[in-house]
This record gives sequence, structure tokens and C-alpha cells, in this order.
Amino acid sequence: MNDHDLIREILSGDEEAVNELHNRYVDRLFHYIYIQTNSYHDSEELLQDVFFKAARQLERFEGRSSFKTWLFKIARNMVIDYYRKKPAKRNSITMETDTLTALAGENESAETTVIRHLHINEVLKKMDKLPIHYQTVLHLRFVEDFSIKETADIMGKSSLAVKSMQRRARLALAEEISLEVSSR
Repeated sequence: MNDHDLIREILSGDEEAVNELHNRYVDRLFHYIYIQTNSYHDSEELLQDVFFKAARQLERFEGRSSFKTWLFKIARNMVIDYYRKKPAKRNSITMETDTLTALAGENESAETTVIRHLHINEVLKKMDKLPIHYQTVLHLRFVEDFSIKETADIMGKSSLAVKSMQRRARLALAEEISLEVSSR
């Protein structure tokens, strides 16, 4: 059943449809929020707030974008509000061991897997030095695999602005990485 069918079922009172839609997005949303906040506790609270707000506004979902895009836009706005309330907070991008393990191929040696993890962690440390809007665009495009248009909808920007921001983010990340390499 696709998202639009589930939404129709939810609006007609189907509790199983609520659970299915929740289960479909809970992990990805949590990961996105956690990347932005670097706080497990705050991420759990924000995640609940996102689903609560989505449930309250579900009747207003018009279907002009995908439900996933709409839900991530709510999450993005919640993260922005979170930082407005706690401006001293600074996020740090981390990746869970399970995620890193999943990135390793089945036929990889232990040494290759460890080296890959070290490289990923180095890139994530460098991403942490980027401005939050660069981190967000890179996460949405390359971790969540949103299209340029979907990313633009979530971020409230034009597609052209997202393309430009993505390019600048990639250049800034490459510069951070090259500074590290040249200082060794």
C-alpha cells in the first residue's frame, strides 16, 4: 500500500495504517534528526513532535509533494525551532556502529572494513565543520537520497539554490579534507 492509500485509511480511522506509516519513516526521521542535533534524547523528543504535528495536520496534506518530503520538511522545521530555542547547541555528525557495519561489503576483509570505517569517520568529522545548511543538503541528498526537487521542498529553497548549495557544500567538504591531508 502506498503512502497516499495509507493516509486515506488513517483519515477514515484505521489504526493499523497509522502504525504502518509510522514504521515506514520512524528510523529514517530519527537518523536525520539525530544527525542534526547529536542528542539521542532531544532526537527522540523531536521525533515524537514531528509525528504529532504530522498527525494534527494530516488532513491538510495535499499530495503536491510526496508524503516523505512533507514529513521531512516538518522535521527540518522542528530542528530549526530546536536551534532557535537552544542556540548554544552545536551538532556533531556521528554514525552508529551498525550503520558502519552495514556499509561494509559481505566479502570485505576485516582490515578493509576498518579502513573504510576510518575514512567514513574522517569525512563525518570534516562535515561537522561545515555550516548546518551544508550538512543538511549533503545529508538529504546523499544519505536520505532525496532528489534535488525534494530537497528544495524540504529546505524551502528553489531547485537552483539547492544545486548551488550542494556544489558549495561539496567544495567546502573537499577543502576541509584536503587541508587535513596537506597538514599531515
